[in-house]
Amino acid sequence: MNRFSGLWLVVTMLASVSLPAAASAAAKKPAPAAAKKAAAPSSAPRKVEVLRWSFDKWIPGMFCTKVDEPTDSQGWDDNFLCSTRDLGLRWSSLGPINGMVCTQFEEDSDPDGWGDNYLCAPQDYGLKWSKRGTIKGMQCLQITEPSDPHTWKDNFLCWPPAGAGPINAVVSPPQNATDVLNLIRAKHNYQTYLELGQGAREDNFDALGAKIKIGVDPDRKSNAAFQMPYDEFFAQNKQSFDLVFINGLHDANQVEKALASSLKILNPGGSIVMQNLNPTSPGQQALPRPADPGDWKGDVWKAWVKLRATHDDLDMQVINFDTGFGIITRGKQAKLKLPAELTYQALDANRKAWLNLIDVNAFLKDLGVQ
Repeated sequence: MNRFSGLWLVVTMLASVSLPAAASAAAKKPAPAAAKKAAAPSSAPRKVEVLRWSFDKWIPGMFCTKVDEPTDSQGWDDNFLCSTRDLGLRWSSLGPINGMVCTQFEEDSDPDGWGDNYLCAPQDYGLKWSKRGTIKGMQCLQITEPSDPHTWKDNFLCWPPAGAGPINAVVSPPQNATDVLNLIRAKHNYQTYLELGQGAREDNFDALGAKIKIGVDPDRKSNAAFQMPYDEFFAQNKQSFDLVFINGLHDANQVEKALASSLKILNPGGSIVMQNLNPTSPGQQALPRPADPGDWKGDVWKAWVKLRATHDDLDMQVINFDTGFGIITRGKQAKLKLPAELTYQALDANRKAWLNLIDVNAFLKDLGVQ
């Protein structure tokens, strides 16, 4: 990936909402057969606000709050937290500001005065500071100054997931699956979410902003609401979804079935997101699963190109970062012409065309946040 000079957040202001009890991820029972299908996501344009951390300049055209410690000479004279709308943020290097809700920025290993620094807001945005990496179940923005040697590499400003507080914020450019999903969700105002292969809630599920979230995982060690095979879940499910994440599946045959079932329950205007689509060596896509999987991705890409070869009523593209994140929506595309045998060598020779590979900046531009 390219090295970015700052991190972006997409911010949308929403009222707090409560999850319906029947959709609680803790309810370990099948979805009721009589469940009504969820309404399609809103087609109205969704305003996207951007908040950016910059460690080298004031960003023109944005409302910026300078973040500094006057006694620290290690590059803290040009750091700013900027937004496209005035959020009323103020910075203090002399303790909290009376009448405001303040979050302390601190780094124990930095001896240069970082014991009384606060970011203050006119209301409680649910902000939390971490000096030991991201906070599980929250969305987090890295606050860093590269020229300061005092461990400013694991400091993050965090906030509640979308729908749980007065701000809905997601990291952009995306750093992981959660960021990709939240960017898409925020742009389209998706309210219903299905994750196939949930795993641990805190790894992704809890930090995904949606009113109704359902997780499925056949692994009894997971804490998914529906601990059952995916085929079994789809056989009894009557709920439809705005956003579906096919996660944790590495076998093309399983993914093909999951894709077919997901398309049937996808709301108009909805999206399906996949990962592990861009292996960069034959070993990464080999089956069966190796004893030491490392960066193994499986042959998920085969299910992807087969779908592109058989459907001209979809719009499919893969973001070229991390493991390769695929996004599927209803639309139009030309059908691929594939060889009789799908080999890694064929993928490598046709990677951009077969996957419809795009870079992160193109993805952000399409969302209107770049």
